[in-house]
Amino acid sequence: MARARISDLAEATEADFQKEYQELRPLLQKEAQLQAQLVRLDAQLAQVKADSIQTEGYHVTGGDMLWHGWESATRRQLNMELAQVRAQKLAAMEGLRKAFGRKQAVENLSRQAREQKRQKQQKAWMRQITG
Repeated sequence: MARARISDLAEATEADFQKEYQELRPLLQKEAQLQAQLVRLDAQLAQVKADSIQTEGYHVTGGDMLWHGWESATRRQLNMELAQVRAQKLAAMEGLRKAFGRKQAVENLSRQAREQKRQKQQKAWMRQITG
């Protein structure tokens, strides 16, 4: 295959790979953001449990039930969003995997073409030397 065609193909596969990666990046960021929110919620829950032992009247007024209801609904919503983002991420990862495979195949073709050219040059050089 001509070097120019391989070079064009390499540019196209690199562009495709970068496009797929750029589609994945916001999903990775959103996933990290949701995971951080869940960690903060866990920390808040631990703090509320520690504080509720020390606070009189918290259980009597029903504040604990209200807070736990909010915490449960928030956790459920965050987990649902996280599941959706992860499903989108899996689809995007499949596209990225295919783009990476194509990119690797073209790089291998390019490497083989360079090696063949080097071998031809080496044989020509050897013919010149020997005779």
